[in-house]
Amino acid sequence: MKTEVIVAGHGGQGVLELANWLAYFHLVNGRHVAYTPSYGPETRGGKVKCYVVASDEPIDSPIVEAPDLLIAMNIPSLDYLPLLKSGGTLLVNSSLVQEVPGRSDVIVVEVPAIDLAAALAPYSPVPGKDTSIAANSVMLGAVLAIAHDDWAREQALIEGVFRHFLTDRKAAYIPLNVQAVKSGFEFTSRLEASSVASPAPPLAATAR
Repeated sequence: MKTEVIVAGHGGQGVLELANWLAYFHLVNGRHVAYTPSYGPETRGGKVKCYVVASDEPIDSPIVEAPDLLIAMNIPSLDYLPLLKSGGTLLVNSSLVQEVPGRSDVIVVEVPAIDLAAALAPYSPVPGKDTSIAANSVMLGAVLAIAHDDWAREQALIEGVFRHFLTDRKAAYIPLNVQAVKSGFEFTSRLEASSVASPAPPLAATAR
């Protein structure tokens, strides 16, 4: 089985990190993975997108043209909505995207990632520091919930992902990011629990 994802947002939102974490998570789960970033000249504020392909078989192309999942971190990211395959899932950062263009053939999951991350101040290694930067970790948790993963089973893997990427002084932020993943997972799981179950493709949640 192959899963194709587009992660999109603007510089400074941790889009590339989110995609990298997702790719590495699939890698440690024994899958073939392709990670392809694309961004403009601006480091912060410019448009950023990244392709992630994960498959049980060797991958023939790293480019995603019809994703199963589109993660939209901001309003301009919805430019990629026409690419989302029928039956796919649009995961939206509803802290910034209040209105989603209608497509009756896709599933929309709205997660207030920035708000959920901002509520995690007690887990910050620096007292008083804004934790909304962990919104990308919240969205990673939402992806796991959409895929119907089990948090108790995946928590150790997620901790391993962050230990791989957050080293030296950044290691102090591992507990915050793990908690942010858990927050996104639990929020999205509650959405699913309150929905009417319906057939869904890989990485797709039940309709709201």
